[in-house]
Amino acid sequence: MRYLTKSIFVHSLDCPTKAYYMINRDIYQSTQDDNGFLEALADGGIQVGELARHYYPGGHLIEYDKDKNISLSQTKSLLSKESVIIYEAAISYKNCYSLVDILVKEGNTIKLIEVKSKSWEYGESFRDEKGFISTGWQKYLYDIAFQTWIAKKSFKDFNIESYLMLVDKNQSSTVDGLHQYFEIVKVDGRSNLRLTTEPKDMELGEPILTQVNVCEEVNQILEGNGRQNSTIPLENMGFDYWVEELSRLIENNDRISQPISKTCKSCEYRIKSSDLISGKKCGFNECWNKELGWDYQELSKPLIFDIWNERGTQKLLDSGIYHVQELEPEYYDVNYHTISDRDHFSNNDRKSLQIMKTTGRDASSEIILPGLFDEMENWKYPLHFIDFEGVSPAIPFHKGMKPYKKTPFQFSIHDVYKNGDVKHVSEWVEREPGVFPCFTFIRELKKVLDQDQGSVFMYHHYERTTLRDVKGMLEDSSESDKEELINFINTLIEEESNRCLIDQQKLVLKYYYSSFMGNSNSIKDVLPAVLNESDFLKKEYSRPYSGLTIKDKILYVEKDGLVINPYKLLDPLDPDTKPNLYIDNEIIEGDKINESVADGGKAMMEWSRMQFTGISTEERDSVFKGLLSYCELDTLAMVMIYQHWKSLNK
Repeated sequence: MRYLTKSIFVHSLDCPTKAYYMINRDIYQSTQDDNGFLEALADGGIQVGELARHYYPGGHLIEYDKDKNISLSQTKSLLSKESVIIYEAAISYKNCYSLVDILVKEGNTIKLIEVKSKSWEYGESFRDEKGFISTGWQKYLYDIAFQTWIAKKSFKDFNIESYLMLVDKNQSSTVDGLHQYFEIVKVDGRSNLRLTTEPKDMELGEPILTQVNVCEEVNQILEGNGRQNSTIPLENMGFDYWVEELSRLIENNDRISQPISKTCKSCEYRIKSSDLISGKKCGFNECWNKELGWDYQELSKPLIFDIWNERGTQKLLDSGIYHVQELEPEYYDVNYHTISDRDHFSNNDRKSLQIMKTTGRDASSEIILPGLFDEMENWKYPLHFIDFEGVSPAIPFHKGMKPYKKTPFQFSIHDVYKNGDVKHVSEWVEREPGVFPCFTFIRELKKVLDQDQGSVFMYHHYERTTLRDVKGMLEDSSESDKEELINFINTLIEEESNRCLIDQQKLVLKYYYSSFMGNSNSIKDVLPAVLNESDFLKKEYSRPYSGLTIKDKILYVEKDGLVINPYKLLDPLDPDTKPNLYIDNEIIEGDKINESVADGGKAMMEWSRMQFTGISTEERDSVFKGLLSYCELDTLAMVMIYQHWKSLNK
């Protein structure tokens, strides 16, 4: 029997066709297929789920079994008791099936507790201003609503209560090392949790999770009033009909048709043909082929979903506009002939640039406005390009820290001097597991930046936000040098300071565009764009580069006439992935190109993993070298962007 599980139901909330793709995952490829282990580390859900059980001690765990009937039988047996706590309780109705994180039976009442790693503040509403379930809470509340629906159908003589157990964003940890009790390990390709301490020896301190009664919200959903103007025809027939019809289609393995809409933009089944694994299909293409009759040629053209910052997608679709090439700058009220005369680009200017340059209607590939060069005249040398890496764990590492507060563990700094010389002047990473890194981080950063008054650059706002979080920690601390460190932070984050951090990404948005960037302004896409554009960078980085960690590395490498993204030339952080080999201007791929080091989130995950014991010295050294290389390339990427701009300043 094929079951409609809660994961399939939630997965298909915005598009029921995804349910068909999910149960046929051996046929259809998803962007969520990769790096499940690292995703588990980032999400924190497994760890939060285990912590929640410790707030309900003495429960019975229903062990995972492929045969759902075994889990259902074990749960039924336990529910015969007057009072019982069950972890991963299995409940079903017809072919609808769910595992309940924590089920508490007390006489005639059954409490369903769904544990989530999402943060919540006391008094925060789950509804929007119109009274419907707010977008940010839908997948959580529809999850527990699906479980409640099954329970109400199966246990008609019981009072069913629904709860979410969430992370209390205002509750500081009252103990050190809470996070380190819960280690994520990989077993047979699956993410599992290992307790590093016996439960009886754990010091949990004050609870950082809070249990919220959501019976009213769940009843609203079950009555069919959860969402306004749903685009899912099944949902509009009522919750009972929606679930039962979806479960019937799942049981028969029937495809569920869904009209094309703006939700297609974020579809995880949209895979480039070059990225498809042999034998797998692209679900997105299949949908659009069935709805529009498009062939491969039409499907391969850039879609309106690919336009940067486009918020009127549904309006375009309703007008029958699907491809980027169907649009003209006039649609955005832009006179394209005068765009180079702007002081800076507006959002609509950038959309028009993307439309014209990526479709070849403007033969030039890049544009830079002179206003950038005016700003460059005000920069003070040496220029400091900085990058931070940090964690924001659901379960804090250290006493006194609140959930999801930024904890920086690494930085890199590249300097550019007035004569054009470039030097990787500093890098730092906290290597010792269990050590609070934030204040040492600031002291080490201060040592470098206090040597002069040169301008300091970041890419996007992460560094500024992190410094503000650390400032808050310092204000609550008893550090002897806290005033000195706070004053240093203020010079970088206060707008009136003559050394306030300069955001290079904002400079990109205001003054620069290259067709190689497409619809992205991420440094991971701007870097290969400027490398493809720049004769200066081609000459400079066709020679070996060496910094403090990266040694003798050629970073300008072409393949099929385009530059290979330098992040792909670094060895992967994931020890289970073979490194790439670079031989005579050719990149020889390992099992696959692993972009662990091209994603700050994955750097965060790997550092978090290094906080646990039991990891070999060899693996630790390898991971920290990867972290340092990644962070070094981040600041070098900022330098390269600057160097390209400087080379164009005639």
